[in-house]
Amino acid sequence: MTFRDQIEQHIDHFAEMPPLCQRLLGYLEDPDVDFKVIRDTIQYDPGLTANVLKLANSVYFGAVQEVASLQAALVRLGTRRIFELVLSLNVSGRLVPALPGYGLEANELLRHSIWTAVAAQELAALLGMKDVDTVFTAGLLHDIGLLLLDPFIAEQHERFGRVMDEQSMAFDQAEKEVLGMDHAEAGARILERWNLGAGMAAAVRWHHAPNEAEENHSLVYLVHLGDMLALSEGVGTGIYGLQFSVSAEPVRALGLKKHHLEYTASKTLDKMRELENILT
Repeated sequence: MTFRDQIEQHIDHFAEMPPLCQRLLGYLEDPDVDFKVIRDTIQYDPGLTANVLKLANSVYFGAVQEVASLQAALVRLGTRRIFELVLSLNVSGRLVPALPGYGLEANELLRHSIWTAVAAQELAALLGMKDVDTVFTAGLLHDIGLLLLDPFIAEQHERFGRVMDEQSMAFDQAEKEVLGMDHAEAGARILERWNLGAGMAAAVRWHHAPNEAEENHSLVYLVHLGDMLALSEGVGTGIYGLQFSVSAEPVRALGLKKHHLEYTASKTLDKMRELENILT
């Protein structure tokens, strides 16, 4: 059995989307769903309710006047945003463990993922983009494929080193060479199983190769740049993080200048601590 075959089996057995998130996703597909139904679905989990309210009242979401109830939070943020917050709160715990194959200590993947999500959304806000409302969640989940591939990376560590040195490959290319699948493809396959939409799956699939995306370009570009900003700040680089490079196409297509990226990095740093306290 090839490594790719083994990874395929792992994808098939990867934990399903949390049941609460599955129910909420179903409600989002119902245009006539009542806010009260969504509120009642969430409020039976006191810890989750408390964290949703923390996020709704956070500086990150530009809170001016405090909301004290889920109903008010739903009105302020909308059902799509509430779903993304609940999914983020449920999934963030999976991003905490150390990943020895990638040289990431405990919480490093979570910090990198949060930084990517915030930076991508800050870029979208800076550019006044309105059609990328899933960018935070796509950024948070962009490296979820690392969880699947880490045991294989650890087992094949020496072979990876040889492939990269002898063939001058970037790490994602070496993943394909040795395992038959890179972490971006693995992550996209997970999101497809979760029915999170083609746009979010594309953002994860092409976050290291944005030029290869055939659609959802804005979302793919934002996640790619958020990821690169996180790595450039040394957040979650692991052993091979600096092997990745910024693609020129997203920068050109979005009309970005150096000062835009510097401003985004600064804004992201300001908002990181608050979100880390809530999502960890």
